[in-house]
Amino acid sequence: MNNVLITGATGFVGSHMVDYILKHTEDKIYATKRWMEDTSNVEHIDDERFEFIDCDLLDGLSIKRAVEISKPDKVFHFAAQSFPEVSFKTPVITLQTNTIGTTHLFESIKESDYNPVIVSVSTSEVYGMPKEDEIPIKETNPIRAANPYSISKVGHDLMSQYYYNAYGMKII
Repeated sequence: MNNVLITGATGFVGSHMVDYILKHTEDKIYATKRWMEDTSNVEHIDDERFEFIDCDLLDGLSIKRAVEISKPDKVFHFAAQSFPEVSFKTPVITLQTNTIGTTHLFESIKESDYNPVIVSVSTSEVYGMPKEDEIPIKETNPIRAANPYSISKVGHDLMSQYYYNAYGMKII
């Protein structure tokens, strides 16, 4: 049995990952949750292997606490301000959540006693509008972030690469 830390477990993709893990493994899931967060996507879960940890990506100490409680073997990092249209109204919050929040997570793991495999989820939005000869989109396509959301996810991706290269963290 592994310990799995999932950020963004209450979101669309994260909640489906929770369901999948509970159905196909014996793993224990620790899911981060902000105060007053909508949990309707996971309300159907009645499994002792699923536990919330109160946490906010923008609060480095609460992320550190979540890492210490979960003792993760695996981390799925889904948490984000994930709506491009919202990013136009709240660009600072979008950048803070997606880039700084990711950095808080990686710093907390780097400074812990744990060395989990980390799946750091991005978006095709970082590639903008690909040219016809660039389809299907590959990771070698040029970055053409075109809104605050996609710019924040470029920062997320670059921090993922940085921690992988600089510290040997197992980030996918």
